[in-house]
Amino acid sequence: MKDHQIKILTLPIRVALVILLFGALFKVMHWPYATELMFNGGILLGVLYTIRFMYKTNKKQLDYVKLAFVLHWLFNYLVQSFHLFNLPLVLEICPLILFLWWFINEGLTYFKNRKFKIKGFVRVIYYVLIGMTSFALFFGLLFKIQHWPYGSELFVFGIVLLNTILIVDYFLFKRA
Repeated sequence: MKDHQIKILTLPIRVALVILLFGALFKVMHWPYATELMFNGGILLGVLYTIRFMYKTNKKQLDYVKLAFVLHWLFNYLVQSFHLFNLPLVLEICPLILFLWWFINEGLTYFKNRKFKIKGFVRVIYYVLIGMTSFALFFGLLFKIQHWPYGSELFVFGIVLLNTILIVDYFLFKRA
């Protein structure tokens, strides 16, 4: 499989991430099926990303770092979410170190070099949507932690907006 064919897995990986985020939302809100959503989304994300990595022909050091980050973060997330056992502090810090490694080497250029497929007003709407999402998530969490009114609604709205951005983002940007 060629590298540009691997990009086909990008949308299913995003859908798996959406399932995982909805599972986290369900867990925070104490809604039913949170465990099932988180488990299925997490396993699906891990399997799809691993398949994507295996079929990549030109692997660089950063590709291995990204794979280790995704799998390690996913493992830590699921272990802590399901309270399976306590991880040593070193294993909890490892994903942070891997993320920082990626961010320093590629993170800023990844976001800087993205090209919109559509210009003009859609771009403005996209950035407004990102701002609204950040606002809703931040204040939704703050209100929920403080047990203030409308905290749950703001948080749910923020998660829905975040998932919308994850899917819409796939269609708005050109793939290299």
